[in-house]
Amino acid sequence: MGLNLMKNALSSLLLMGILVSAYSAAQPEQAKQTAPVKKTAPLPAVVDDTPVEALQVGGSVVVLKTSAGLGDPDSVAWREAQEYLMELGLAPPVHPSINLRYDATTPPAAVFLRAATDGERLYLRLRWPDASQNMAGNRSEFADGAAVQFALGDSATTSFMMGAPAGPVNIWYWKAGQTPAQNLAAGGFGSTTALELAGLNASSLYRDSGEWVVVFSRPLDQAGEYQVQLQNVTASIALALWQGDGKQRDGLKHVSMGWVSLAATGGVPAS
Repeated sequence: MGLNLMKNALSSLLLMGILVSAYSAAQPEQAKQTAPVKKTAPLPAVVDDTPVEALQVGGSVVVLKTSAGLGDPDSVAWREAQEYLMELGLAPPVHPSINLRYDATTPPAAVFLRAATDGERLYLRLRWPDASQNMAGNRSEFADGAAVQFALGDSATTSFMMGAPAGPVNIWYWKAGQTPAQNLAAGGFGSTTALELAGLNASSLYRDSGEWVVVFSRPLDQAGEYQVQLQNVTASIALALWQGDGKQRDGLKHVSMGWVSLAATGGVPAS
C-alpha cells in the first residue's frame, strides 16, 4: 500500500511539472499577442504629381493666392499652385573667360516653377533634376545654384542678361550650402552688387531621387533702391541655374532666354 501511495505522489508531481511547463511555454506567445502594435509614420504628401503647363519666353505665370504655409518646399499647399515647365538654355558668353569654358552642345536644363502669395509675401518655388548634390566651392569644385531676376523697369527695354546701366535688375540668388540667400542688384555683366536682405529668404531640400527644390520668398512691400516692388504681385522675371558638377559658375549658367510675367489672380487669399 505504501508503494502505491508513493507512485501516486510521483504521478501527481509529474503532472504538475507538465502543466507548469506548458503554462510557461504559452506565456511568450500570449505576450506577443497582447503587445501593442507599433504605428508606422504616414508617408509624406506627394506635391509634384499635378498637371504641368509649358512656359515660354513672353508667357505668364499665375500667382496663387492662399493663406496656407508656403515656406516649406514640400508643403502640400503647393499642390494648389499651377506648376510650369521651362527649358533654360546655356547663357551666351559675355566675357572672354567664359568663352574658354563655353560648350554650345550643352543640352538645355529643365526647371519647374510655381508662384503664390499669402498677401504678405511672394513665394517662388523652383525644382529641377540634378543627379548630384554639389555644395563645395573651391577652385576645382563648384556649388549648385539658382536665381530669380526681376526687371526694375520696362522689361521690353531691360536685358535679361543681368540688365544694363539704364535698365538695372534685382536678383534673388541661392547657392547650395550657403545661407542666407543673397539679394543683389546688377546693371550689366560684372556689376553685381549686394543689397540688404530686405526680408528675402530661401529654403531648400535635395531629394534622394536626384532633384533640388528651392523656395524663395520676400515681403511684397519693401522699400529701398533696386528692390523690386511687388505690392500688386506682378513682375517680369527671368530664371537661372548653375550645375556644380558641370563646373558652372558666374556667367557660365543656364538661363531663360527672356522674360516671363507673374500675374496675380483676383480675389483675396483663401484658407
